Amino acid sequence: MSKNERNFWLDGTLFLAFLITAVSGVLLWLVIPRGSTSLFAGIGRAEWLAMHEGSGLLGLMGVIVHIVWHWGWLKALRGRSMKTLKKSVRANRVIDRIVWFSFICANVFGLLAWLLPARLPGEAVSIVDRLHVATSILWLVCLAAHLVLHQKWIVSAVHRYLPLGGSTQKNANMEAKL
Repeated sequence: MSKNERNFWLDGTLFLAFLITAVSGVLLWLVIPRGSTSLFAGIGRAEWLAMHEGSGLLGLMGVIVHIVWHWGWLKALRGRSMKTLKKSVRANRVIDRIVWFSFICANVFGLLAWLLPARLPGEAVSIVDRLHVATSILWLVCLAAHLVLHQKWIVSAVHRYLPLGGSTQKNANMEAKL
């Protein structure tokens, strides 16, 4: 498996984990908040929370692998001045830093909300929960910008590694040419 294909499958797994985390998070925040006994799609709050926490932890582990795999690129950029970078690389670097900061904050606040026992009445929302939601929203917005900046690679990789509508032989021939 090539390095690009390996990155593609990791990124796809991350996308799926973060999609589940985001959808379950929005449901827990807006549809079935703390103290609610409502169901959504026949699933209770406890199950949605378990899905949110599990997919969030899977995403966190995947991001660690992603960083390890891209460490050389990150290290190479670290010493370079922003002025010396091409405009697209500079934009990517700024977005990546905001993504990284908001991701760390969302995870720290999420872990704190998960690990610290709630000392508030059943329906009260703690400041840690609110900070988790706020930094998660910032992270999702910036992640969307990150995906837009990488859309050419994403489209190219999807065509290369997922045979969507084309014959397998045609894809194999294209892979061989690369």
